[in-house]
Formats: sequence, C-alpha cells, structure tokens
Amino acid sequence: MGDRNKVAEDDVDVKKNYSASLDEALTEAGFGWVNLKYCFGLGLCVIAPILESAGYGFVMPAAVCDLNISDTQRGLIYSIPPVGIVLMLFQWGYLVDTKGRKKVITCSCLGAGIFSTASAFMPDLISFAICKFVTALCMGCALIVPISYVAEILPKEYRDLAVTVFTTIQLLGSGFVPLLAWGILSLDFSVDFGAYFFRPWRLLVIVYAMFFLIASVFLFFVPESPKYLVAVGRNDEALNVVRGIYIKNKKKRPEDFPIKDLDENYDSKKESFLTSLKVQSLPLLKPPYLKWLLLNAFLLFGAYSVLSGLYSWIPDILNRLLIDDGEGQTACDAFQSISQAVDDDGGDVCNDTIDRTTFIISTIASFSSFVLASLIGSTVKFINKKIVLILVLIGVGTICIVITLITEVIPFAVMLPFIQGINVVVGLVTAFSVDIFPVNLRGMAVCLTMVGSGLGTVFGANISALLLNTACNVTFYLLGGLLIFCGFLALLLPKS
Repeated sequence: MGDRNKVAEDDVDVKKNYSASLDEALTEAGFGWVNLKYCFGLGLCVIAPILESAGYGFVMPAAVCDLNISDTQRGLIYSIPPVGIVLMLFQWGYLVDTKGRKKVITCSCLGAGIFSTASAFMPDLISFAICKFVTALCMGCALIVPISYVAEILPKEYRDLAVTVFTTIQLLGSGFVPLLAWGILSLDFSVDFGAYFFRPWRLLVIVYAMFFLIASVFLFFVPESPKYLVAVGRNDEALNVVRGIYIKNKKKRPEDFPIKDLDENYDSKKESFLTSLKVQSLPLLKPPYLKWLLLNAFLLFGAYSVLSGLYSWIPDILNRLLIDDGEGQTACDAFQSISQAVDDDGGDVCNDTIDRTTFIISTIASFSSFVLASLIGSTVKFINKKIVLILVLIGVGTICIVITLITEVIPFAVMLPFIQGINVVVGLVTAFSVDIFPVNLRGMAVCLTMVGSGLGTVFGANISALLLNTACNVTFYLLGGLLIFCGFLALLLPKS
C-alpha cells in the first residue's frame, strides 16, 4: 500500500514538473533579446499607421494648392483614418481571434501599403481621399492588435512595462514624420504627369507608405501568438513557440526546456462568422465587461480627440506662427491672422510653403516626446499604472489649456512634447484591457475599445477645423478640459 502511494506521489511530481500553464511556460522562457526583437519588430506595424495618420499634418499643408483643399476639407481628411478603422473593427477583431494574429496583421500591413502608395498618384482630392479611405480600412489591425500581440509573448511580470514602452515606439514613429517631411519637402521638383504634377509631397506619401510594406516583410519571421494557438487547441505549436523563445533567450538546447506539455484547454470548434461574432461580442456588451469596455473606450476618445484635434494641426499652427513672425502673440492669434494671403489684386493666393524652422521644432519636439514617454512608461514597473494614467491625462489636459497663454515660439515648442506624450495613454489602456478581458475575447475587446479612438479622432479633427479660425482658444479649453475629465474617470479603473 505504501509503495503504491509513493508511486502516485511520484506521478504527481512528474506532472507538476513537466506540465504547466502557458503563463508558467512563458515565465520559464524568460525575458531577453528575442522578446525585445519581437517588440521592436512589431513596433514597425504600429509606426506605419502613425506615419500615415500624423503625416497628414505635413502632407496636407504641402498639398493644399495641388488638391485645392480648404481648412474644413482638411478636417474631413484628418477624419478618414479613424472612420476606416471603426468600420473594420468587428471584422479585424473576428479575424485575429479566429485566423491568428500573425496572418491577419500581415495582410493588414500589405493592403495599407499598396493603397497608400497608390494615393500618391491620384490627380484630385476625391480620388486621393478614396485611396486613403481604403488604406484606413486596411491599417486598423496594424494599429490596434500588435500591442496585445506583444503582451501575449511576454512573461506576465513584464507585460505592463513592455506594453507601455512598446507604445512609446509610436512616438518614435512620430519623430520620423517631421524628419522625413523636412528631407523630402525641402526638395524642389515638379514632374508633369499630364493630369497632375508630381511634386515632393507625393514622394513623401510614398515614403510613409513604405513602412507598411517593410513591416509586412518582417512579420514573416515572427511566430504566431502562443495565446492564440492554445485558444484554438494547438497546444503543441504553442509549446514550440515558447520553447523557441527559451532557446534564444537562455542559449540552451531544446531538450533543456523543462516543460513538456501545456496544461491549457480551450474550445477550438469552428463557427460561422456571424455565430463567432456573436459569441465574441455579446459577452463584452453585458456585465461584467461592458462597464470596462465603455470606460476604456471613453479614455481613448479623450486621448485621440487631442491627438487629432491639436497634434495634427500643430505643424500648421507653428508654421503660421513662424511665417507671421508671431512675436508677442499667441498661437491662436497667429493662426487666425493668416488664414490666406491676399495678392495685390485682392484675390486669394494659395500658400503651401512650410517654414524650415517648423520642421526643426517639430522633429525636436517629437523625439523629445519619445524620450519623455519612455521615461513615463518605465515608471509602471515601480508605480501603479493606474496612477501613471491619471497623472498623464490630467497633466496633458492642463498643458493644453496653459499653452493658449504662451506668446513666444520657444516656450510653445517646449510644450509640444508633453502634448504628444498623450500617446502613452493608448498603451496604458491596452494594458488594462489585457488584464481585464480573457484571451478568447481580448482581440475583439481591444478592437471595440478602439471605437473610442476613432470617434475621438473624428470629433477632434472636425471640432478643430470648425473652431480654430473662429474660436481658437475654445478649442484648446474644450480638449484640455476633456482630458482632465478623463483623468478623474480613470479613478474608476480596477486596481492593477
């Protein structure tokens, strides 16, 4: 009897030593160079949509004459990316949860790169906008999913830090927006293509689009998310992925990996699109997940209202401030004073000139915001991410209000990195989504949460287009106040 008990105990020990959950296996694989490589590689997927969206801030002022764009139309153009993203949220959420993260993100990047490149060759505003709209439909997955994808290949204790730092990579991408614009828009050429002239801004559109195509190539070398693999019952493949991370991180042989089996059980039966959509969506639209979905979405609504409503217009505001030699006047005074130049005959003269100093200040501000956001993001290892989120929202909201009082170019430029730092909110909110929602619903939950970002971008871009020329200060007060309100709402988030 005693011998039988001893054998049973040995069997339990063997199972305990060689069978583990996915989180335990990822912890055993550790955090090292291979994880960082995936983080920075997948960061390309996020940088590309940032270049595409933020690039409008330089492309539109340079294309204003060729495409005959008014300020109101520019607000509509700035709204194209979020509208396209929102329209495809359910489809991307369904696909990444049923077809896999890697395959779907690759197709997203490839499609966005092709149509964005095509937009550079469009002769008028309508055809240009159509190509940009299709680009937006494609790029939603590339913007949203990589953040949770990264979290799914990391040990649990590193997820908050890595996801937040990963989001700051977006700000690194923002730094390349003015840098590339400076190099390309400084060129002076015009090639007659018959229906239009190919000028530097069209080349800039192509260069921005190349990042999508580069990211799609890199994704061929990235493993599928092990969390997705176990979610569809492919435990052996998931174990191979984790084992590969272990081998590269710890420089050991495959047989040294102590975990031989993943103790994970998920329902992997296949369902139709509508049935799967219902299964994935309905649990998120009722307690206990609905309140967190709405809260996270509203926090992103506030963040993207500022990113689109202020940050997208800042290059133009700064450019008008510099062109008007805005000594002693606020940014709003400069913006409203030179909507258009007037020629000697009293007619409107289209001005698509961008001052060289605009590029310099924007580039410095963007890279400064990357450093600032990296420092803020790294604090989540030592400070509760909920506290960091609240401080960022209230702090940036206050800056948006104070900046209306600035009457010098240099102090105005110093404030810019702090406004761009609002990008950190995206990573922090996504980190909460990873904590709150189960893996089989996470892709859909993150996509639905991003509805808030889409609506925020539409709201911010159009409210700015309507108010900047007539009630400029109100725009800053409204959007700054919205962020402060979001900061207090963030108090309702669960403890991390």
